[in-house]
Amino acid sequence: MSKAFSNLLKHIDKLSHTDKERVFQWVKRYVEPSSTVDGRLIDEMREVRYKEGFECPHCTSEHINRFCKVNGRQRYRCKACRKTFMDTINTILYRTRKGNEWITFVECMFKGYSLRKSAEIVGVTWVTLFYLET
Repeated sequence: MSKAFSNLLKHIDKLSHTDKERVFQWVKRYVEPSSTVDGRLIDEMREVRYKEGFECPHCTSEHINRFCKVNGRQRYRCKACRKTFMDTINTILYRTRKGNEWITFVECMFKGYSLRKSAEIVGVTWVTLFYLET
């Protein structure tokens, strides 16, 4: 953790609850510009990461086809190496079954909730959140 980030966290800890809520709302606009429950965050991430076109993460070929949908999310196949991937590859949301839970947990962390209270809000056990956190 950088020194500047550590200092920022120390200053945030000193704020009142109302000011912490304001900081959270400000950060939320930049980290989570739209609701993730319906996948808009992934859509925005796709626009930013692939605005110049898709590239295979395995062989860097630009010849990509839509392959299938898995749990409502698009999967792609590279024509060159024939490997498949999702647009969330190389992100924290890749291969997770708890993408929405991740975002809700981050929100709880910003609000300063304990692990157990966060688990209650997210709807998973505190052990699951512990492993999400690490």
